[in-house]
Amino acid sequence: MSSIIRPITAKEIRFMVADYLPEAVWTIGGGMRFDASIQTLIDSLKKSFPLRQPARVVGEVACKWSLDWYTERRPMGYATYTKHLEQYAQMNVGVLLTFDNPFITEEQLQDSYANTLLSELYKRDRVHRNAVSVASDVLAAHIRRHFPKLPVYSHVNRAICERSKRGAAFYNKLLGQYARVCLHPADAVRPSVYNAINEPERCDVIINEPLPRNSAVRRDHLRLLADIRLDPYNTDLFRRRTALAEKDGWHNINKEELRQGATCNLTREESAALYAAGYRSFIVQGNQFRNELTLLWDIFTCLLDYSPELSNKSALIATSTMAALTASKNELPSGLRDFSFTNYE
Repeated sequence: MSSIIRPITAKEIRFMVADYLPEAVWTIGGGMRFDASIQTLIDSLKKSFPLRQPARVVGEVACKWSLDWYTERRPMGYATYTKHLEQYAQMNVGVLLTFDNPFITEEQLQDSYANTLLSELYKRDRVHRNAVSVASDVLAAHIRRHFPKLPVYSHVNRAICERSKRGAAFYNKLLGQYARVCLHPADAVRPSVYNAINEPERCDVIINEPLPRNSAVRRDHLRLLADIRLDPYNTDLFRRRTALAEKDGWHNINKEELRQGATCNLTREESAALYAAGYRSFIVQGNQFRNELTLLWDIFTCLLDYSPELSNKSALIATSTMAALTASKNELPSGLRDFSFTNYE
């Protein structure tokens, strides 16, 4: 009797997505932060559930053009960065390099490190899926001048920092400037806005935004994060950031009064309404997660259908992949694995 396990086909598991965003294209966060785990997840989905294999990962590298929500990370070495670009290319997955700082100055545009990140992203795009997402029109213009063939997307922070009214006209204008546009999380639940956008197929929707739907301090919070990036040892900035989040109730979760609609996490009904309106691109963001296991579990929560008749199968897919993260390896753990004998990586 043969012990060879036959690979599962997409046709055989089509029923698993029939009632939940069947033709959606997925982008997942965590790139350039939790790459070993993210790549294990992608490889596992390719084998066990190819209908939900991500098209892109969001690559977040610490630099003057980007923001960190919690701990200020050090810049990634070029060798490590290019290695990850090559790994994702081999997996036929694009990298959406993200520069989410809306407050870029003309002087910061000359940053050699960030410009090299762009150059490598373009040169190593063998699968023609790489792109860059920005929150600054100034930075977008800079990229178009120096990398005219690199697709430029409008990051969600571009909409968050918009001073004018964010109606459909605002998004239609952005669609004339960017290859793709990400909706503000609060607008993703406003039919009067998303139904009037001309090209929903060129828009991205964040599915797991945890901040309150009525938050009034998003722009101020991003300003603080940008200031912290430039002055990372200023503890007054950290105190102000904490006070801002507490004032807006970001972490005031009462387990006895949980209700849908309190945060910008999309319900299944809201996701279905967007899908029916022509939206096909969904993002599971990772910048607001402190650790990779929480992010990975949230990815499965967003990608899979947990309706009663499918919950056991979805749980099997999720737990099998999570178990693969701790699979036995033919190498000894060592604190010297990433050690380098030079200051240059």
